[in-house]
Amino acid sequence: MRYEPWAVWGVGVLSVLLMVLLFAPDDAEAARLTGKITDEKNSPLIGASVMVVELRRGAQTNDKGEFRLENLPDGAYTVQVQYIGYKVFKRAVTLSGVVLRFNAQMEVEPLVGETVTVTEDRSTAGELTGSSRSAIVLPQEKLEELRGQSLGETLESLPGVSALTTGPAVSKPVIRGVHSERVVVLNAGVTQEGQQWGGDHAPEIDPFSPARIEVLKGASGVEYGLGAIGGVIRIEQNPLRVEPGFDGRVMFNAFSNNRQGAGSLMMEGGLRAIRGLGWRVQGSLRRAGDSHAPVHVIRNSGFDERDYAFALGLHRDGAGLEAYYSHFGAVLGIYKDSHIGNTSDLLNAIARGQPAFAGSFNYRIGNPKQVVSHDLLSVKSHFRFDRAGQVELRYAYQYNERQEWDAHRPFSSAAPTKPGFDLGLLSQNVDLTFQRHPVRGWYGKTGVNVMRQENTRYSAGFLIPDFVSYSAGFFALETWERDGLKIEAGGRVDYRRLRIFPNVAQKIAERVHVYRNVTTVLGLVYRFAPLWAVGVDVGQAWRPPSVNEQYSNGVHHGTSQYERGDSNLGIEKSLNTALTIRYLGERGHGELGFFYTRFDDFIALLPDNEVILTIRGAFPAFRYVQSDASIRGFDGHFEYRLASFFSANVSVSVVRGRDAGRDRPLFHMPSDRMVMDMDFHLPPGGRLVEHSIGGGMKWVRRQTSFPAGVDFVDPPPGYTEVNIHYIAQVGVNGREVHLQFGADNLFNTRYRDYLSRYRYFIDEPGRSLSFRLSVPFGKAEL
Repeated sequence: MRYEPWAVWGVGVLSVLLMVLLFAPDDAEAARLTGKITDEKNSPLIGASVMVVELRRGAQTNDKGEFRLENLPDGAYTVQVQYIGYKVFKRAVTLSGVVLRFNAQMEVEPLVGETVTVTEDRSTAGELTGSSRSAIVLPQEKLEELRGQSLGETLESLPGVSALTTGPAVSKPVIRGVHSERVVVLNAGVTQEGQQWGGDHAPEIDPFSPARIEVLKGASGVEYGLGAIGGVIRIEQNPLRVEPGFDGRVMFNAFSNNRQGAGSLMMEGGLRAIRGLGWRVQGSLRRAGDSHAPVHVIRNSGFDERDYAFALGLHRDGAGLEAYYSHFGAVLGIYKDSHIGNTSDLLNAIARGQPAFAGSFNYRIGNPKQVVSHDLLSVKSHFRFDRAGQVELRYAYQYNERQEWDAHRPFSSAAPTKPGFDLGLLSQNVDLTFQRHPVRGWYGKTGVNVMRQENTRYSAGFLIPDFVSYSAGFFALETWERDGLKIEAGGRVDYRRLRIFPNVAQKIAERVHVYRNVTTVLGLVYRFAPLWAVGVDVGQAWRPPSVNEQYSNGVHHGTSQYERGDSNLGIEKSLNTALTIRYLGERGHGELGFFYTRFDDFIALLPDNEVILTIRGAFPAFRYVQSDASIRGFDGHFEYRLASFFSANVSVSVVRGRDAGRDRPLFHMPSDRMVMDMDFHLPPGGRLVEHSIGGGMKWVRRQTSFPAGVDFVDPPPGYTEVNIHYIAQVGVNGREVHLQFGADNLFNTRYRDYLSRYRYFIDEPGRSLSFRLSVPFGKAEL
């Protein structure tokens, strides 16, 4: 196997440098930061978050309000303290190899009525009673461990979240059995608007950019609008820096299986000359060749991704103005043997279950492939009124272009010179929200959203028609809180007008669809014991059928399917009920959620049990249908620190779907799965500020709840996957360098996942060794 010269030299030089840094003697005594956090009455605050901002090291206060951070490198830093209901506390400190005592007395700040959700760094009371819905934040250390991977891969370790994949290059998240048009993704505060209806259309987001990822499970349509039937994924960047100074981070990833190299450079700062002005720039590159299954190459499965983003903001005295722009661009290979020339060859390929040709590794991305770009521009302003609350106005512009290329030209074996279809989607949003201050335990949020979308087809190939849609919504949320009890209630009214443009070749006449309906939510969360809380949530949501569900009629190249829509599909409605139990102790925390969602007129894409022969080849047929359905199940996680040097985490997800109209299981529900992780924290020494070795196992059970005779093949067997890693924080010039080595699918297990679009043809990727490096840099002032 041939490796590119830059990869060989780059990894070699970095390895030598890191070994020198890792084992170089360091005679200086490591600094320690200890202290106590109290309220205005000098009572201890339990669970307050204390963080050294530049090092991204933090701790929570114990039942006495005390905290301890050890093995900190010398230098000048900013210590930040956060506690729900109190103003953020910041103080500059200088560490120089001794124990520094840091005490802070927090000042009360009334809550503005933003919906509060569970996070990993809030107080005990705040986390237990944060929301009646199940919500989880990807822990910061896990985010760093997975940084640079796709959103679907990053979130797959969370309970209740799985991944729908289209080969190694495309992965999109599935929340409690639903995805695509039923899950809203917020990127930098803006609802991501792309061609997200496709199962092979992953969110177009730079995987290096998130500073925080939160998943809200269950109906969330009141605040987040149409499509949030299954949940919301919130991807956030760090707030812009307003203090004078400059810092940044260089990140590098390498993976052996597909010889992937990835890197990102982020820089941000604030200017002394202009008080309150902050800026940030970031650029990322990812390139990979063909992935390797344990016994063969997955031909044409590489990708080439290039992303960049800019942010600029000015914040002064309760007011602010921010602008954010990002670009995502990727070329994604589609497994070559999924595009087959005739019906008998397709059926033989499915029956064979493995490639006819083993193939060899290649960085070249040929046809079939996807070429995707996404541009996002957001401008927002906010103003806080001392006695009333806060007003925020945001305008967002998004343009998404998606090209999908055939494997060959019609009636020819030659490569095509034009894409099979080429779609451009232009979206413009205006959001106005008002969050009011609490009054006698009540606080709330109201808002208005309007959006215009226009889809244009730039190719002769057809999958969906041109259209223009207009949407408008108004919502109100109110929360009452007292003595460990919180009640949330809200409602929303939405209107959508969709105009379909005619297409003579497809026999589609001009048509206008108008949809309107109401969304409601009622939730209660009660802290019934110091370390326990229970939440109950009932939510009614809806969504109109998407254009592809109504008008698809052609080959969807990314999924290698011939898809047919139904223009007479109606509104899909859901009634979601959920029960969530939370525990938060000094050494452990966890959550267990039970859910049941009833759907009226659930829209599903089902195999049509036939193969369609087109001028582009033979493809399995799928059709959009509508029927009453239900999805139920449970998921949860529990993390426990058995000793100061050992912690373990276990999560479980079980989902069952039922097609009530046809009295059979729902198609394509996630398999039962359990994930267990363990970490051993090793003693620090020399330049090693902190390091650990750990591993995990993922058990996936064969899906036995599926509609018999509907799919082309039955679900694949279950499987077990083992991963290991070593993570270290190395002190260099007063900053911490993040270093990580890992091995995924350690035993090179052969398996296929039920949620893989290519389970008919090929195994999932085999063993992959990984290396990650993250190097911070900066300057105190500008």
